Amino acid sequence: MIADEAELRKAVELARLIVREAERGARWPSPALILNRGARTRKAMRTGKRAGAMPPIVTVIIFVAAVVAAALAAYFIYATTAKGTRQVMLTVIGQPTLYAGQQGGVELRVTFKNDGTADVDLAESKIYVQDKDKKAVEFTIVLAKDESALLRPGDSKALKYEATDTDITLDRFPDGAMATLQTRDGYQTSFAVVKP
Repeated sequence: MIADEAELRKAVELARLIVREAERGARWPSPALILNRGARTRKAMRTGKRAGAMPPIVTVIIFVAAVVAAALAAYFIYATTAKGTRQVMLTVIGQPTLYAGQQGGVELRVTFKNDGTADVDLAESKIYVQDKDKKAVEFTIVLAKDESALLRPGDSKALKYEATDTDITLDRFPDGAMATLQTRDGYQTSFAVVKP
C-alpha cells in the first residue's frame, strides 16, 4: 500500500513537471524517456518491489517439495506394481486321494506346486471336502516336528491332511468329491479328490 502511494505521488509530480515544461515551451526528447525518470532528479524511478525475482529460500522450498512429491509418486507406483505382480498360484500335481487312516478316520494326500511369484505358507491350512450329503468335512494339515509347509515360487510339496472328525469313514465321500484348500492368508483353490 505504501509503495503504491509513493508511485502515485511520483506520477503526480511528473505530471506537474510536464505541464510546467509545456507551458514554458520546452521540447522533450521522447515520451518514453520522460515516463522513466523521476520528477525532480530526472533519474530512473525505483520502486520497493523486485520484478520477476523470488527469494532464494522460496526456490529451495519449491525444489525440495518437487523432489519429495516425485519420490512419493515413484514409491506408490513401485509398491502397487510389485504387490500386483507378486501373487500365489497353487496347482495340484497328480490326483489327490482319500485313504482310510491307520488309527481310524480319513486322511487326504495331496501334492501342491506354487506356480506363482509369491511365497505361500500352508501351515495351519485346511481343506474342506464335500461328502455325499453335500456337507463340508474339515481336514487339517499334519506336519512332522520342525517340518515347514512354506512353498516358494516353483516349489512343490506332498502333504497329508486328516479329518478333524475321527469317527468319519471313507464310505461317506463320493469318488470325485470337490475339495477346497484355504490358507490362513485367505488364499483358496478347489480340486477334485478320488478314493483308491
